[in-house]
Amino acid sequence: MNTISSLKEAQVLAWLQQNPDFLPNHPELLPTTGADGKVISLEAGQLSHLRRQNDQLRDKLDAILNRLLRNEEIYRAFHAIQTRMILASSPWAVIAIATQEPENLFNIKRVTVSLTAKESSLVQLFHRTPPPEALEERLFVLDHSLLTQILGEGSAPVIRVGREGKNKQCYFGQITPSIRSEALVPLYAPDDGQAPQRRLIGALNLGGEAPNRFLPSDATDLLQDLANVFSHCLMRMTSSSVSAS
Repeated sequence: MNTISSLKEAQVLAWLQQNPDFLPNHPELLPTTGADGKVISLEAGQLSHLRRQNDQLRDKLDAILNRLLRNEEIYRAFHAIQTRMILASSPWAVIAIATQEPENLFNIKRVTVSLTAKESSLVQLFHRTPPPEALEERLFVLDHSLLTQILGEGSAPVIRVGREGKNKQCYFGQITPSIRSEALVPLYAPDDGQAPQRRLIGALNLGGEAPNRFLPSDATDLLQDLANVFSHCLMRMTSSSVSAS
């Protein structure tokens, strides 16, 4: 038996010498040591490894929980902005809520609105009264072909990073040099059941100072929901204005 045992130990030792990465890759098999450097036991080493795994798992769970809590905060903030837009009593008040509040809540460098010149009744809604000083260069009226050239026909936001975005001046005015990434969210008139195609009326433009503030991989569902509510508010005020006149 001693001969067989010695033979097996020699084989194991020889194999470990030929495969030096085995034990480092399997630390749970190594015994732990005390402060004096002496080996305590193999079981203690395995217990220590399990504890490290539990700590790593706990850190991952904490990160997931924190992300869920942050997502809930973001959802509540978007909901509050949408509610205030619906309750707004004037066109410029809606513009103020849609642009200034996302900036303050989400640390966005600049938020603006573009409207197509094709929607004359909507444009006239804002031309009746001058913008408050705080809302200068928040609203831009653009040629319809320029809007469709950038936004296309889809409903998803157009994300542009770095210098790839053309005609930035049309969307962000004098602050354009500070914009390093942007999300242009199409605004469509609500479906009235009569028009076979949706009507593009403009865009909600969000500009970030950092190149990674907006990236193509970002989720944009909440931005699209915000843009939909904003579009409804604008068209509702346009309809009310036309009825009153």
